Amino acid sequence: MEIPEAVTEIGNRAFSGCEALTDVIIPESVTKIGDYSFANCANLTIHAAAGSYAEKYAKEHGIPFAAG
Repeated sequence: MEIPEAVTEIGNRAFSGCEALTDVIIPESVTKIGDYSFANCANLTIHAAAGSYAEKYAKEHGIPFAAG
C-alpha cells in the first residue's frame, strides 16, 4: 500500500490489526505517525526515504524498514 504524498499524518491505530498488511510506502510528507498505528501488523515492512520520520518511527517501534 502506498500513502499519498498529500498525507502529512497517520492517525492513532490507523492500520492496527491489519494482519494482511505486509508493505507500506510512506512519503516524506508524513511527519507524524500516531500511537499504535501499525500495532498487530506482524508481517509489516515500512518503505520510506532514508533519514525520514517514517524510518525513525519504524526503528523506534521495532518494525522492519527498507529505504527506497
